[in-house]
Amino acid sequence: PVLLENTLNKTLLESYSVAAATWKQWCAVGSVADFRPYKRLRMGSFGNLDSLNEAGEYKHKAIPDATAETVSIDTKANTISLTRKAIINDDLGGFVRLGQMLARAAARSIEADAYALLVSNPALDSDSTALFHANHGNLGTGGAAAAITMTSLDTARTAMKIQKDRSGNDYIGIVEPFILLCPVAKAGAARTANESEFDPDTANKLQRTNITRGILKAIVDSPYLSGNPWYLLADPAQFPTVEVLFLNGNQTPYSEQGERTNVDGVVWLIRLDYGVNVVDY
Repeated sequence: PVLLENTLNKTLLESYSVAAATWKQWCAVGSVADFRPYKRLRMGSFGNLDSLNEAGEYKHKAIPDATAETVSIDTKANTISLTRKAIINDDLGGFVRLGQMLARAAARSIEADAYALLVSNPALDSDSTALFHANHGNLGTGGAAAAITMTSLDTARTAMKIQKDRSGNDYIGIVEPFILLCPVAKAGAARTANESEFDPDTANKLQRTNITRGILKAIVDSPYLSGNPWYLLADPAQFPTVEVLFLNGNQTPYSEQGERTNVDGVVWLIRLDYGVNVVDY
C-alpha cells in the first residue's frame, strides 16, 4: 500500500543489504546431485599392533566399521506478483528492486538456518546423542565456561585437541587455529583473549604470558547468537561440524519473471535448493 501511494513527495530509500554470509567461515560446503538422503561417514581406526612371540601366530584384527550421518537438501522458494497497473503507476521504480530483494532473502535464509541448527543442538544419527554433549567431550558447563576468558578458551582448546576417532584408538589431530562463534556482546572479550600479549584475566596485571594468544583465526560475532553460549570449531575444510549442501554445487538462487495467465501482470519467482546438516561432533 505504501509503495502504491499516489504522492509525489516520497523518496525511495536504498533497500537494506543482506548481512554478511558468515556461515561460509565455519561451515563446510558440499554438493549433491538430487534430493535423496546421502551419508557422511566417520571412519574408525585399528588398535595398536600386538606383540608377536618367536613362534607365535599372527592375530587377526577386525576391520573397524564407520558411523554415518544422513544429509540432504530441500527447496525453499517464494513468488510475488504485481498487476500491470501497479507497475505503470510506479513513479519511483520501487518494483524494479524486488527481484534483488528476493535474492537477498534467499542468501539470508542460509545464514539463519545454519545458526538455528547449531543453536538447536540436534541429536546425531550415529548415536542419538546431542551434538554438544558430555559424552562427546565437547560441552563446557558452569559459570566459568560462559565467559570467554583465557582460561575458558584454553579449556575448550584442550577438549578439541584430545578428541579421538570413533574407535577410541587414535587422536584425530585437530590443531590451531580455531574459529570462535559468539554473540555480538562477547566479541570484545574474544578479541582480548586472542590478541592480548599478557594474561588479560590476571587481576593484579602481572606479566603472565597469554597462553591463548593467536589460537583463533576468525572470531565470528553474529546477532543470530544470544545469551551465554559460544562455540569453538575446527577448520571446516579439515574437520567439518556443519555442512551446507547445494544442488549440483549451485549456490546462486534461481529467479524468473513471467507473465500471469489469469491476471494482467507479472510474477517473480525465487528458488534455492540447499540443506544445512550436522556431519560430526
